[in-house]
Amino acid sequence: MNQVRKMTIWQGLIAFFALAALSAIIVTGVVAFRSVDGVYFDLPTLFSAATLIFVLLAVNFIVLRAYGKGDAVSLIFVFSVLLVVVVVAIVCLHFGYAYAMPLVFLPLLLGMCFHKKSAVATHFTMIQIIAVCMLLFSYRSESVLLSELSLHIMILVVNAASGVLTIVVIKPYASRLRVLFTTAIIVLISGVIGFISAAALGGDPDVLQMVTVGVSVMIGGAISIFAYFCLSPLFERVFNLNTGLRLVELCSFDQPLLKELEEKAPGTFNHCLTVSNIAERAAYAIGEDPRLAKAAALYHDIGKIENPEFFTENQTDGYNPHDELIPEVSVKMITRHTEAGAKILTAKGFPKEIISAALEHHGDSPVGYFYNKAQKITEGTLEEKGYTYTGPKPQTKINAIIMIADICEAATRSVRPSTHEELSSLVDNLVRSKMNEKQFDECPLTMAEITAVKEAVVNTLMGVHHERISYNLNNKK
Repeated sequence: MNQVRKMTIWQGLIAFFALAALSAIIVTGVVAFRSVDGVYFDLPTLFSAATLIFVLLAVNFIVLRAYGKGDAVSLIFVFSVLLVVVVVAIVCLHFGYAYAMPLVFLPLLLGMCFHKKSAVATHFTMIQIIAVCMLLFSYRSESVLLSELSLHIMILVVNAASGVLTIVVIKPYASRLRVLFTTAIIVLISGVIGFISAAALGGDPDVLQMVTVGVSVMIGGAISIFAYFCLSPLFERVFNLNTGLRLVELCSFDQPLLKELEEKAPGTFNHCLTVSNIAERAAYAIGEDPRLAKAAALYHDIGKIENPEFFTENQTDGYNPHDELIPEVSVKMITRHTEAGAKILTAKGFPKEIISAALEHHGDSPVGYFYNKAQKITEGTLEEKGYTYTGPKPQTKINAIIMIADICEAATRSVRPSTHEELSSLVDNLVRSKMNEKQFDECPLTMAEITAVKEAVVNTLMGVHHERISYNLNNKK
């Protein structure tokens, strides 16, 4: 307990100094640019601004941790993007391009590859920090009019609304064309609102000023979109993000790991292909990211490449090494593939969502075959504890989907149900057994979603195991 408390204190201290450093960098940037114009700040003003920015960053930090995004990689990613956008905004303020700040970049990037609620919270944090910077730029400045400052704040509000709309409307699995089309419409609407705002708050605006403000807002949005498409691949690689483009790449059969799986464990490879199709369809049925489900399912059994011959789908010559092992050893050889897969994917730099699927897709389910085998040769009652997977249980809906797809695909290869009713009954029994084992207790999967997943599993497997015409190759014309 003391060690955990010490770790928490150390983490808190590191976070405190990191956020203080970010606050200092932002305030220093404003001071540096204002000093060029001959404007100097008194210490109370700087301290107040830095404290306010620190509080905003600290609140965002707390929100990120509350939504489960408090790991080091996620925090570094979020605050790095936030800092970059704020610095660019400061540059725009200095050179008089306040209306063209590319503020849609952060919500677009975070909304496409991050938790949406966390993205909204970070977006509002960024908007408030930039508002503080705007006030600092108006400090002791005779050239800044109240009407102009009001218009700056109004455009900032427009950008805030545009960012939230971008996060809410665009789905993480949307295609690039849809992302481009949707954000272009949002930016166009923002420009129109900027045009109207210039008329309402610009003091005594002329048509040229109104057009300038509207076009500037659209230019800022266009720069945000361009920056997203150019920089998102860089962020994907540096922070192992699971953006749509990255997931498409991971699903390509040119990936070295998939080639290795196909070569060393062809049975497992074909199993993963079927599971990935089931998971993709099931995820789509309940509104989850189908590309993430497909990619995670393709790699969920990657740990089997270490000892492929211990798994029945790879035993083609009739030899089963488990016949020569005691059940305890067999269980260890079987269950270790989840941890082995997680280690392999971690070493290769895969996104954590795919790593978690490899680790969690069996939860802490018992390995019934070897438990029953051990029970037969053991006198008395045998504890089930040593004959289960190590867990953890699925923490996300997608990992729960992969658990269901995995067990159902494996079962249908053995049972081969011939009708839709038989397959439905089999899938229902398998899912009910997992529910009885409480495998879904730690993920937010609802009963309605479980029903939708079962239906998707049945429909997909019916397509895989449909009856085929019997061809008589001996008949010759």
